[in-house]
Amino acid sequence: MEIEYNNMTNITAVLSKDDYRIFTEKVDIASSKGVEIPHIVDYDTVLDTFEVTLLDKTKTMEELDRITS
Repeated sequence: MEIEYNNMTNITAVLSKDDYRIFTEKVDIASSKGVEIPHIVDYDTVLDTFEVTLLDKTKTMEELDRITS
């Protein structure tokens, strides 16, 4: 998983199929706890990867892990 942090932009991660499946499971768990994780996904058919961009600059991948553990 490759994660890009930049104070001026949203957080973007490039995920494998397995990592993307785990991410979507965690988003579902967070949602069931009342925490929304707005995001967009671009699928790269050549590399077979998912580029996930978190749209809420206050949320991080680490926070998603904390919420769902």
